Amino acid sequence: MTSITEIKRKSEDEPYTFKIKFYFGIGANGKQKTHSRIWQAPWGIERKEAWERVQSVSDEWENDLFGIKKSVIKEEPEKTKYKFKDFVNEIWVPLFVKDGNHMPATVAMYTSVFDLMLPFFGDIMLDDISGLFIMKYLSWLRNEYRTNYGEPLSPRTIKHHYCMLRMILNYAETQEILEKNPIRKVPVPKLERHKVDALDEVDAKVFMNAIKKLSFDYQCILMILLTAGLRRGECIGLKWQDIDFNENTISVERSATYTKETGTVVKSPKTVNSIRVIPMMVGVADMLVKLKEFRSKEYPNVKIDETFLFCVEGNPFQPRDPNAVTRRLNYFVRNNNLPDVSPHDLRHSCATLLLNCGADIKSVQEILGHANASTTLNYYVRSDLKHMKLASEKYAKVFGLDGKENANE
Repeated sequence: MTSITEIKRKSEDEPYTFKIKFYFGIGANGKQKTHSRIWQAPWGIERKEAWERVQSVSDEWENDLFGIKKSVIKEEPEKTKYKFKDFVNEIWVPLFVKDGNHMPATVAMYTSVFDLMLPFFGDIMLDDISGLFIMKYLSWLRNEYRTNYGEPLSPRTIKHHYCMLRMILNYAETQEILEKNPIRKVPVPKLERHKVDALDEVDAKVFMNAIKKLSFDYQCILMILLTAGLRRGECIGLKWQDIDFNENTISVERSATYTKETGTVVKSPKTVNSIRVIPMMVGVADMLVKLKEFRSKEYPNVKIDETFLFCVEGNPFQPRDPNAVTRRLNYFVRNNNLPDVSPHDLRHSCATLLLNCGADIKSVQEILGHANASTTLNYYVRSDLKHMKLASEKYAKVFGLDGKENANE
């Protein structure tokens, strides 16, 4: 049995081309076995003649194929079938997750999801996973599962599980282990726009005054986060060679991450835009001058420029655990009745305060290391009623809508 399909020509000058498909029984997998060939008519012949010729060619090919089909057409071997947990552990993790292109923290984030995902999907064959089953899993995460603290998962975490499943199943489909990814039938979990926490001018002044109770090196960490907008890992990854006291700049060239498996690891930042040179406030520079003098006395026999600003005790060439910065800040704000801010909230605060003080969007984008200004606008910048009123008053003044003209009449 055969079928002939005419392939659409791109122009009238091209010859007529046909796809001939041969059918020859059912395979071991229960699917129809086929073999296809393309035939192109000679240049210049009409469509009617081309159809007559292709039918003749089809008959000849069919006789040839079925006459020697065992030697010409080899039945494809049946594809290996995998359970979900076997595919993840034997293929996806070693070939995709641990391929050397992911940061240790990213690998740890991926693998942490498996504590919930593998027990739920583990013994199911990849081919048997349906969109409905995926929706049941997401519903279970949302409505039934609780953390060790008795709390439900956040919408962002649930979406992370969805995205992880999509990556795994897409990879299986790409490798032709799975015929079609069932997650396409599952809607993406929606997220409400998260209102970022940021200090306003009053809170920032209170915060700067309160941190004077802390050790001097930790004061320096928090001031860099608040005034330079660095990420926590970027701050801990700073070496003294990155600080230019003549130009008052900070070069961001590396980032520190911590996982249980690897400890603290220092690598280049994840994106090209994260590698940047940013201005350093004079007051912060003065603090770092004092810190460098202290470090030079503490380690008199080493080249200080090659050491980390914020190192572990006794080893200036080893940065401290970035997670310890967060834990210490959480403890500090709770015990001093300060706004509940994290190191990343201080980065948000830096962006907001810079813009409220008149900085342009492009400059703030470059300081934060964003690839485009939309990220700066959508996630890191907020305004308050006071600044909205000031902007509105400036607008009104330009067009004589501030009421002063009528007041003078």
